[in-house]
Amino acid sequence: MRIIQISDTHLSAAHPHFAANNEAIRTWLAAEQPDLIVHTGDLAMDGAADEADHAIAATWNSGFRAPVLSVPGNHDVGDVAAIRPDQTVDAVRLAAWRKHHGPDRWLLDRAGWRLVGLNAMLLGSGHEEEEAQFAWLTTALATDHPVALFLHKPLFIDGPDEGPRGYWTVTPEPRRRLLALMDRARVRLVASGHLHIQRSLHLDGIDHVWGPAASFVCGASQEDLGGARLLGAVVHEFGAERVTSRFIRPTGLDDFTIEPVIDVIYPRADRVLPAAPQSDQGA
Repeated sequence: MRIIQISDTHLSAAHPHFAANNEAIRTWLAAEQPDLIVHTGDLAMDGAADEADHAIAATWNSGFRAPVLSVPGNHDVGDVAAIRPDQTVDAVRLAAWRKHHGPDRWLLDRAGWRLVGLNAMLLGSGHEEEEAQFAWLTTALATDHPVALFLHKPLFIDGPDEGPRGYWTVTPEPRRRLLALMDRARVRLVASGHLHIQRSLHLDGIDHVWGPAASFVCGASQEDLGGARLLGAVVHEFGAERVTSRFIRPTGLDDFTIEPVIDVIYPRADRVLPAAPQSDQGA
């Protein structure tokens, strides 16, 4: 089984800054023949505020020969209150996601694997659907199949026991709960996006893959999170028990940095700095 992971397209009805990169990714994807395409979030530039961005993203995500499954990112459905008190996950934003993209969590059994898509933006949100998702995940992970987990925000940067990393990761308490559930299952892959970098780490039998963006990279405004600040996609080849993941850089990509246009796309009046002072709100 061959799955292509794309992430962070940041598609917009109003801001075409990354249209050429998005088109390069789309052209390459259209020529590929994976069994499945998984988009790990931030389909939209600001779908949490403007539903028109969801409509643009849904159109972009359609028309491939392979089926496409997506999970939401912070710019799709909002974030936890500590990060974006002005744009929290709520029923309206979740409904807009489901209207344009389908379920915000999903499960698929294929080729001897269980594929699980998770709404990372509910983790730590306090929204009533956070507990519903944990209950669902308990059942989803109760399988003899090896498991691949897809979500937007990574669980950690340096290791599973690290403290809060502000904007960049799932917060520690829901991370602990999620890791405890994973310990009971045969999780072999955790694939995320959000950081706009290419990075991988094998830890305790699990391959953690931070997928690159299809839109822009971060420059000086982003702290060092490891990995390479390059655009691209990830090809995951699934064997009987393990996954081989390769970063691919399709022709035509430009590693456009967000800083020259960040105040146009995300005006400072509308940006709320995350809890970690070194973090940035752009990615």
